Amino acid sequence: MMILLCSLLLALAVGIAVAGVVIERGGAGARALTDRLRRLGGPAELEPSFGLERDSRYSSIPWFDRVLRALNLGAGLELLLYQAGMSMRVGVMVTLTAGFAMGGYLLGVMLFHRLVPGLVFLALCTPLPYVYVRFRKFRRLQAFREAFPDALDLLVSGLRAGLSFSAALQIVSEESPQPLRSEFAITVEEQALGVDLRDALTNLTHRVDVLDLKFFVMAVLLQRETGGNLAEVLSNSAALIRDRFKVLGDIATFTAQGKLTAVVLVLLPVGVGLFTYLITPDYFRPMITSDGGRLALWLAGWMQVAGCFTIYRIVNIRV
Repeated sequence: MMILLCSLLLALAVGIAVAGVVIERGGAGARALTDRLRRLGGPAELEPSFGLERDSRYSSIPWFDRVLRALNLGAGLELLLYQAGMSMRVGVMVTLTAGFAMGGYLLGVMLFHRLVPGLVFLALCTPLPYVYVRFRKFRRLQAFREAFPDALDLLVSGLRAGLSFSAALQIVSEESPQPLRSEFAITVEEQALGVDLRDALTNLTHRVDVLDLKFFVMAVLLQRETGGNLAEVLSNSAALIRDRFKVLGDIATFTAQGKLTAVVLVLLPVGVGLFTYLITPDYFRPMITSDGGRLALWLAGWMQVAGCFTIYRIVNIRV
């Protein structure tokens, strides 16, 4: 009983610690962007405007909310959940992470009756909720990237028709698809409430982690300082973004074989092992029951992970 209790406490502590490290690393890019925009005259402190209109508690449990604020685990994860389009509270996310950590540890201990497999399963299961949220964020931001060039064209059309930048921005917030519509609607609403255009656009880059949007905001801020034809600049930006999408499509075509190779290399050994175990279980059973067999399986698994990581680094070409 004491061993089980210690295992639960260890899994909980490791899960919370890993969540804190991941959240802290995830906020580094946002802090760098904040510093860069501050040098252009942005606000000293950037707070997401969506936090002004809703319950800002990290958890509905008062003591848990105080703990999250004391450990500084809430701001980065709250922004991540917002960017993923999820209404989940930070406290629920941290609890899920700790639950997956404990579940993975107990699963490893029950299957192998050893501490090391339990820790390995803990390390594998702990980031699963975070990985899912990151996947949701990627899909939402990808939809934003795909619709952004059309939004720039709509903005350029409004400027060339004689509208002010704020009026053209409002048209974009009304006619663009989601999630672009809601994000620009927040920016327009901030301006209507008296927020300076510079601050509203800076808050937009804080909420939406898209490189093309940052270039757009930089171009608008510089044009307000130096002057120039903003419509022409934004039109050229839209054309450049579309060209970059075309290049990305070509890269995806050229790297498809490498990605397929990674899938085959991962699934083939697993499939052969399962097939062998189902057809001749007595022949494969020593790989599971003996120490040498288990060591060989663990070594093969880590080599598979290293091979997938290497292939990913090769085919992941940034543009």
